[in-house]
Amino acid sequence: MAKSGMEMKIHDLSVAIYQGMLKWIDDEDVELRQEMSITNGDAYNFSRLTCSSHIGTHIDAPYHFTEGGATIDRLSLHDLIGEALVVEVDVEDRITAQELANIDFETYKRILFKTRNSELLTAEDFTKDYVSLDYSAAELLVQNGVRVVGIDYLSIEEFETDEHPVHKLLTGNDVIIIESLDLSAIEPGAYFMVALPLKLKGCDGAPARVVLVEF
Repeated sequence: MAKSGMEMKIHDLSVAIYQGMLKWIDDEDVELRQEMSITNGDAYNFSRLTCSSHIGTHIDAPYHFTEGGATIDRLSLHDLIGEALVVEVDVEDRITAQELANIDFETYKRILFKTRNSELLTAEDFTKDYVSLDYSAAELLVQNGVRVVGIDYLSIEEFETDEHPVHKLLTGNDVIIIESLDLSAIEPGAYFMVALPLKLKGCDGAPARVVLVEF
């Protein structure tokens, strides 16, 4: 328990889910409709949500790109809860291994990348021109035993790819991927992270509420 008088600041990195929200270019639109309403004389308010498992701020389970990989309901909470490092990277297109040279991988096994994508995340339309993770950077993360990697746009991998090498390398090594993180107001540095996806049985991914905590 927190000591009496200790201030705790919580940063919500999750984007809201709503009809018309930013989504992957070939994903279906979110459908969120109110089916019952107290205002209309019903006994209670009740809504129905239809969306993909990778909408908004979401977590890719290893099963997303790796047959036999862990599904979203089988992810370790020890990986999803703990100290994380927010790294700000000033690049135009891809984050390479060179940009990761100063990261203390002995201490941090959860890495969140803040890039110029943070501005794109608030746009209404999807853009193919976003910052992604280069294969060399993904290799370095795997070699250093990183358990969770996150980024501030809808995919951690570049748009123009058919083979998805970055996703396959990460998921093939049981690295958990978090996408569409709102890091716009977050300063680089260490935080305590809580990233909890919906517990969808046997699923490849799920929307998540992701927060960073400062004590």
